[in-house]
Amino acid sequence: MERDPALRRIVRNSAVITIGVAAVALASESGGLDRAIGVLAGAGLMAFSYRVIRQSVDARTHRTAAEGGSEGSSRRAGIASAAWTLTKYVTRYGVIAVAAWVVLVPLHASPGGVFAGVSAPVAAIAMEAFRRRR
Repeated sequence: MERDPALRRIVRNSAVITIGVAAVALASESGGLDRAIGVLAGAGLMAFSYRVIRQSVDARTHRTAAEGGSEGSSRRAGIASAAWTLTKYVTRYGVIAVAAWVVLVPLHASPGGVFAGVSAPVAAIAMEAFRRRR
């Protein structure tokens, strides 16, 4: 669970938007199930990406706090750490790309539905920005 109330609202609103859009897609006359699956799959891809990014940031924050924020590590350790970080990022995007392919090709989910699902967090963030502005 998120510690920040704004992040909790964004996660909650993303879920509500996703469910609402999936319900509307399911109720549509043409391709409703494919669109609803696409919406849910797109939201799932975003949720996975967010979780991995969040874990990476938390681990980095924890590691920096444990080191006391010092720059005392050797150059070799720094290069190895950078290589490992790059490998994790490339792997994450590779897994997301494969998952997106599975959703679109074998499952025949609607690309528009996937786009709508991926866009749900963007709408939730816009809602939070509007809320803070008021």
